[in-house]
Amino acid sequence: MTSSQYGDNLYSIVKQIRLLIALMLFSLCNLPLAHAVVFTIDANLNSVSPIFYDANSDPDPFYSPSPLDTGLFLNQDDLLEIDASGIWSNAPPSYNLIFGPDGNPNENILPGYPGTGFPVAALLGKVGNNSYFFIGSSYSSHVSEGGVLYLGFNDTDYGNNTGSIEANVKVTAVPEPSSVLLFALGLLGLFTRRVLN
Repeated sequence: MTSSQYGDNLYSIVKQIRLLIALMLFSLCNLPLAHAVVFTIDANLNSVSPIFYDANSDPDPFYSPSPLDTGLFLNQDDLLEIDASGIWSNAPPSYNLIFGPDGNPNENILPGYPGTGFPVAALLGKVGNNSYFFIGSSYSSHVSEGGVLYLGFNDTDYGNNTGSIEANVKVTAVPEPSSVLLFALGLLGLFTRRVLN
């Protein structure tokens, strides 16, 4: 190999290394992205139960409760973390049944209601049309199926609930393997082959 050929070969290798480094740096931009939002969940407006109960009134109120639509679309494998605080109740204040986001530790919702098996007055969540899951005051898990996140108050009826809690929701997106990174690995293979030749 002449010195001219050696110089050309070295220049080509340096160009490939620079391109490889640039592509790897670009692929690092695909690191997990996290964002956090605070939501207020109302015990009456955001009850998971569609049943109205008021001992002093027969007609339904002018509103229908529904779990809070956070507007956050979660993808499969995203990390969902929620910290909640505040007080609420599944009964009028005179009953003195006041709970935090973990709900009543001595009473679970009976079968036949959306939040079956979870504590009364607990903070629940669901993703898309999937089943409810317990959040309470602290929750951290990867999302098994994608969809919009909903948050709600667990109860058998609404109309006599009081209070609200705040939920700090943090979502960390887990990126899929980048095609740029795969391209960079291909270039690395070409570079290795060229050096070995």
